[in-house]
Parts: sequence; C-alpha cells; structure tokens
Amino acid sequence: MINNSDQNNLACSLSDERHVLYVQYILGGWISSVVVLFGIFSNGLSILVLGNSRMRYLSTNIYLLALSIVNLVWLMLYFGVNSFRFTLIVPKFLANRDEDAYHEYDDYVQRFSPYIVPLMNTLQLCSIYYTVAVSLDRFLYLSYGLQAETICNVRNSLRIIAIITISSTLFILPHWFKHRVELTENNRVQLKLTSIGENQLFRKIIHIWLYIPVVYAVPFLLLIFINFFTIKLLRKFYLNRRRHLNLTSALSTQNNEQRERGITLMLIGVVLLFFICRFPMLINHIFETKLSLTSYDDHENKSFHSKKNMLYDHCRSRRLFNTTVNFLQTINASANLFFYYIFGENFRDTSFQLAKLVRKRVIRRRTTLFENINYYIQQRNTSQTITLGNQSVDQQQQSRNLLNIEQDDITKKKDTN
Repeated sequence: MINNSDQNNLACSLSDERHVLYVQYILGGWISSVVVLFGIFSNGLSILVLGNSRMRYLSTNIYLLALSIVNLVWLMLYFGVNSFRFTLIVPKFLANRDEDAYHEYDDYVQRFSPYIVPLMNTLQLCSIYYTVAVSLDRFLYLSYGLQAETICNVRNSLRIIAIITISSTLFILPHWFKHRVELTENNRVQLKLTSIGENQLFRKIIHIWLYIPVVYAVPFLLLIFINFFTIKLLRKFYLNRRRHLNLTSALSTQNNEQRERGITLMLIGVVLLFFICRFPMLINHIFETKLSLTSYDDHENKSFHSKKNMLYDHCRSRRLFNTTVNFLQTINASANLFFYYIFGENFRDTSFQLAKLVRKRVIRRRTTLFENINYYIQQRNTSQTITLGNQSVDQQQQSRNLLNIEQDDITKKKDTN
C-alpha cells in the first residue's frame, strides 16, 4: 500500500532532513519516475497482448490482464502523487531552509489525498488477490490437468475478479472517511484526521486487527503454500515425463508441455517478485502504525516527547526505508513484463505478431499518404498546365481576332478608294 503516513511525527535534525530530501529527490523522484513510466508502457503493452483473441481463451491470462490493468492505473496515480511530486517540490525545499516552505503542487496533492490514497490502496489490494487467484488457477491446472478446465475457465475467472474487486473496495471503504482537508490561515491545505480517524479503536481495527491479516498475512501464507506445492508438482511432472514417456510421444507433446511449464515458471517469477517487494512493506506498515497510534495516545504522548533524541537517531533510517518501500512498489507493478517475455512463449509470439501487424499498418498508411500527396501534386500540376494552355489559346484567339479586324479595315479602305 502507498505509505502516506504522517511522518512529521518523526522528528528530524536539519542535516537528516536534507539527506532524506536528497534521497527522495533521486530515488523517490527521478529514478522512480523512470521506473513508473516504463511500468506504464509495459502494462499497456501487456494489456494489448493479453487482451488479444489468441490469449483470452486461457483463464490464467484473464487474471494477468486484470493485474496489468490495476497496475497501470496505480502507476499513473503514483506518478502524480509521489514521483513527479518529488522531482518538482524537493528542489524548492532544499533551496529554502525555512520550515514554512511551500509549493503549489504539494498543496494540490494534499487537497486530493483523502480520495486518491484510498483508491490506490484499493488497486493494490486487488493486485494482491489477483496474484493469489492466478497462482491458485495454475496450481489447479497442474493438479487436475484437463479436468480443471471445468473450474478454471474464462467465465469463472471473470466472476472471481469481480468478487475480488468488490471485496477490496468494501474493505478499503473505511479509509475514505479517515482524513479531511482544512485550510489554514494562510489559505494553505492541511490534511487532518476526521473524528472517525482519531478514534483509537477505529485505528487499531483498521490498521492492525484487520489490515495486517487481510493485506499481508493471509495472501502471503496462501502464496507460500500454493507455490510450494506448484513447484513440487512441476518437478514431479517433469521427472515423470522423462521417466515414462518414450521419444515419439515425448516429441509429439514436447511443445505443449514446454508451453505449460513456461506459464508456470512465469507465474512463479511474478510471485517471487511479489514477495521481495511486498515483505518490506509489512515491516514498514507495522512501524508506521505503531508510531501513528503512539502519537495519538494522550497517555503515551508524554513519553514520546521524552524520547525525542532517540527519534532523531532513527529519523533518517526510517524515512529512507519508507522511500525505499514505495520505490519497491513501483518495481513490483512494473517488472512483470520481463517474466512474460522470458517464460511466456504465447506472449512473445502474440506480441511479435502484433508488432508486425502494427508495422504493416504503418507502412500501408505511409504509402497511402505518399500516394495522396503525389496525386495532389499531379492534380495541381495538371490544373496549372490546363490553365496555362487555356490562357495561351485565349491569347492566340485574341491575336487572330485583331488580325481579322485589321484585314477587314484594310479591305474596306481599298473598296472606298
């Protein structure tokens, strides 16, 4: 999930603050922007390929298509909220050491944060359970073979995607009522907790008792078990094929088996990337939840101020870890394309065919454009030639008329004489 907790609770010295701003500017700003823009391109390409008629017949691809769509939307929102924001506002904060430094774009982001952040969290939760669903789908294919097609079909996958989307929306719904926007005396936007968000029980339920199990514990455990047995089945399947199949039957089914194994390896790679990028988020969420709850606890708030020196020591590491965690989210949402191309034979073939089709259309349109331009030039030259010809004919006719008139005048004079 996007980590937009109130980190102002974490007191920082001036040197630590500047160090954090530099890292946010480089890692959270420019490097993150490059990754996000690549992710927007890669997910857009994945949507075009997975949405092709050659790919939509498989339920696994339907899940991956839904995953690419939510990742694309999330990356577009993240670019505006974090990446582009850091590249734009951090230089001003570094140049201005005043604690009351202000940037208009930051004010704009704060104004829409109560709506954008819950939407991004909803998309992230959808992507988590889409990953679980596609892993389970692949496990059933390996376990039951052709019999799994009665369960793992396109219609059921669409139903499961709809259920996950609705459930994720309902689960994140309370977060829409957690923050509110207020204007300060200087007419600046300030993000504050609502009366519901300030409620201690509400915060514990939303951030600990429900959030950690649903967002982290349950999907992590499910993915660990599913992929453990998937790898075990894949290894068993490979050994059995080498042991029992003769050369003729092995050659006749080699392409299909290699394709199925490639799809499974692709999903294992996606899940492995998921774990690498998501597990630090769990650690970061636990710390931020503890700090947030502590800062709003009247009884513990007194001891919080007495520990200010300790917070100074941890400020740099905590905020840098938060920036790194957000960056890992962009990696997770952007890098699936590599696994699709490395292990997905159908994905590669379809993308290459689409590229050839696009190239043919571009060449055809360019040829048509050149033909239209040449036709226009020829028509223009022809019209100019005709116009010049008509003008010369008119001039010749006028000359003949003048000669005839002169000859008539001469004849009349002779007759008179």
